[in-house]
Formats: sequence, C-alpha cells, structure tokens
Amino acid sequence: MGEDPEVFFSEADTKMAYAKSVCERCPVQVACLARALDRREEHGVFGGLTAGERRTLRRRQRRGAAA
Repeated sequence: MGEDPEVFFSEADTKMAYAKSVCERCPVQVACLARALDRREEHGVFGGLTAGERRTLRRRQRRGAAA
C-alpha cells in the first residue's frame, strides 16, 4: 500500500492507530494476521492487531481449544 514500514513498528499510540487504519483497508489483512500468529511476531502491527493484542488472542484461542 506504499506506507512507511516504520508506522507498523512504532510504539507511539498515534502511529499504531494509523497502522491499524491502514490494515482495515488492506485486502490481505486476514492472511497477514494469520501469518503473524503462526510466526509469533513479537513486534509491530500485523493484520490490524498489535503484539499485545495478538498475545491476548493466542491465549484466548488456547483456552478455547482446551475447553
């Protein structure tokens, strides 16, 4: 999409919010998130989620699988 990659790896809330808005318009958002989850990406915004949001999602998925 021609965005500066730094936007997706910034810790600044405003840049993370902007990165998420870019993800919302991206045609590969779902695939990007799936890849980030598979690779356990520890930094950046991928598929519209921050690293912390992806960790939370993985925990919820594990709990759901264990039930």
